[in-house]
Amino acid sequence: MTRERAHTKRIVRTMRGILRGQRGISLLGELVAIAIIALALGIFVLGLAASGQGVRLVDYRVSAENLARRQMELIKAAPYQVDPTTAPYPILVTPSRFTIETQVNYWVPEPTATFQQEPPDTDHGLQRIIVRVVSVSDPDTPTFVLEGFKGDHDATLE
Repeated sequence: MTRERAHTKRIVRTMRGILRGQRGISLLGELVAIAIIALALGIFVLGLAASGQGVRLVDYRVSAENLARRQMELIKAAPYQVDPTTAPYPILVTPSRFTIETQVNYWVPEPTATFQQEPPDTDHGLQRIIVRVVSVSDPDTPTFVLEGFKGDHDATLE
């Protein structure tokens, strides 16, 4: 037994020597560690919130683009109207958060070969169609603008 006791005493002395320089973790060290973890979690949560806003914004813009494209296809599928102010092109039913505005410009080959907003005296069979999808919350700034052309396939361009 003495041998075992001596061995046990040596182990205890060795452990006391090892533990002599150890004091444990202070309260200040614990608070600093918790503050670092809280800061990292806060940055992570802010990143999630920002990415969520980005996804909503992209979804909003994609919805506006889809509405504009569907409106343009609806106009292109409709029969050509010489004067769409008297017989307007069809307009989509829109969700409550958007409105659709359409503008028709008429091709005038002479003297400037440009498009104008007023119907010309003689229709030349080509119209520029501008579709604007506007947010109800910000009516001054179009969310999406799409431009296309519509031609009268029976007319001859001069």
